[in-house]
Amino acid sequence: MQVGTKLFYQSQITSMTDLQTKLGRIQEEISSGKKLLTPSDDPGAYTVAARLNQSVASLDQYGRNIGMAKARLAQEDSVLQSTSTIVTRLNELAIQGANGTNSDVSRDAIAKEMDQLSEQLMALGNSVDANGDYLFAGYKSNKAPFEKTAEGIVYRGDTGRKEVELAQGVSTPTSSNGQELFMNVSRDPATNEAVSIFTTIKNTVDALKNGPLDNDHLKGLHDAVDHFSTYQAICGSRMQKVETAETNRIGQLTNTKTTLSTIQDADLSSLASELQQKSLTLQAAQSVFAKLSQISLFNYLK
Repeated sequence: MQVGTKLFYQSQITSMTDLQTKLGRIQEEISSGKKLLTPSDDPGAYTVAARLNQSVASLDQYGRNIGMAKARLAQEDSVLQSTSTIVTRLNELAIQGANGTNSDVSRDAIAKEMDQLSEQLMALGNSVDANGDYLFAGYKSNKAPFEKTAEGIVYRGDTGRKEVELAQGVSTPTSSNGQELFMNVSRDPATNEAVSIFTTIKNTVDALKNGPLDNDHLKGLHDAVDHFSTYQAICGSRMQKVETAETNRIGQLTNTKTTLSTIQDADLSSLASELQQKSLTLQAAQSVFAKLSQISLFNYLK
């Protein structure tokens, strides 16, 4: 075989090998949907894409956090609505109990209803979330925070508040603890010490046994109405904070994914066209090479 012919064959082989390499690359990009497959493709762009991918992962995690916060706060809001309804009823009963025309039987009926409402409040205080954690136990969420004892209903939780990170540097409690919500409801007029809703009810029920209620008992339950109304507003504010965080997160996620797509996503339509074109080119080159090889072999044997 002459030197010129040999070089020609080598050139053809090199050309076809190059085409096969490019076809392999195109197929890889189509399969992955990415034009950046390794850092060497474009070190600068690859670094930026890696950082943006990390941002997407963080925003996705914030999305899960926000979902959990929404669920817990929605449950707390529901409990607070029920609690406020009960406390409003207790206040109405106290006003009835202050009426000096009530008989002993009437006051006894009021006291019994108050006791029942106190039990309902304890049950609400022991509400659990979707994971089975006690909503108002603070950090001791694996054990019921409220317990009925001989001395009355006591709180076994702590003063912690479980917080969730909604965005970088932005977090919110996902519920109030039972101490602040149920135990620090009003103030003892004599000592100024915190009084629980359960103690307030018990004192009111005990007072009903001796006659009409006085203004101190009325004030205790009136303060309780204001107290739970305040915590409903606090819960609503937290829910609004979560909604704002979600709106901001969605905007950031959309912008980040758009930028990321521009940097790393392959143009599948263009790649499909290029794949077809290079495949045809390779087939033609292989066909020509095969024919020329046959002719050269024939001449050699001739």
